[in-house]
Amino acid sequence: MNLGELSNALEKLYNSVGNKYLTSNFITEPFEFKVNVIYDRDNDMYDYIIKVYSNPDIPEEFFYKPEVKEEKNTDGIHISVLKSKFKELIQYVEPNSKRYYGIEFMNKKKK
Repeated sequence: MNLGELSNALEKLYNSVGNKYLTSNFITEPFEFKVNVIYDRDNDMYDYIIKVYSNPDIPEEFFYKPEVKEEKNTDGIHISVLKSKFKELIQYVEPNSKRYYGIEFMNKKKK
């Protein structure tokens, strides 16, 4: 799968499955995600960077809905946990990929 196709597939996945995860667990409205996957040979950690743009801006923290908060026994998650969740979703579009991906949320909400 080339990077343009991968960008489109991840954009659809994040707008559907990613938003379902967010709205089911956290006090938030759905986001409109735009995705651009780039090859970055200068990055020491990842070969490919998934740049995720969102409307509205994505917050640094998400707070659980009351029923989930009680079950999880914690207030919420940091954006780094969301990065991990979104990274896990890559397996749905590239199940046997040997690529090393990093995720960057490009427009974060200022505190």
